[in-house]
Amino acid sequence: MGEKQTTFGNFVEPGEGIIEGHLSLSFQHQRLNIDALWENSSLSAKFLSTFWGKFFPVHDPDSGPIKKQLEDAVHYVCAELLGNAVKFSYNPEYLIKICLYLHEQELRFYVTNSIRPDDVEHFKLFIKRILSEDTSAFFIEQMEKSAVHDNKESRIGFLTLINDYSVVLAWKFEEKVSGIQLVTTLARLPIMRNHNFS
Repeated sequence: MGEKQTTFGNFVEPGEGIIEGHLSLSFQHQRLNIDALWENSSLSAKFLSTFWGKFFPVHDPDSGPIKKQLEDAVHYVCAELLGNAVKFSYNPEYLIKICLYLHEQELRFYVTNSIRPDDVEHFKLFIKRILSEDTSAFFIEQMEKSAVHDNKESRIGFLTLINDYSVVLAWKFEEKVSGIQLVTTLARLPIMRNHNFS
């Protein structure tokens, strides 16, 4: 009640559509230093990719072996999203959350973290560019900026998700009644298959 929300891209709420399964993890910044958070996010990405790999078929009749390819994609998406959440998390009392929802043709990743109020508008401008510009050209631009200025906030990982993994991204910004600013990144990874998981 009284919360302000803004979305960018086609943000689909977690409960929408037919869900075949879901799994959630959360971290609390207050109890873990940044090194421990990085280690936990890396371990979590590995765990999540291994967990969901159990549901992926080893071989697809149309495209051949896919299990390892899908596991690697899940690992990269989780690692990238969690890495960003850890890096840009602001309020130590608020949990960093990752929730994965398996749908028939895609795996949806929802990662929520707090964000510094002063960073919100800058991040929104970056998102608008991702959603409106050629992401391949934008990736090159960000790489060049990062090389010249040692830009640690290039967020080129988002562009890699789009360009290399065909991920569709969307975001939701929320301002809680308590004044905490939250951002949820939704990444939709296509799972190409013509049959149900078994």
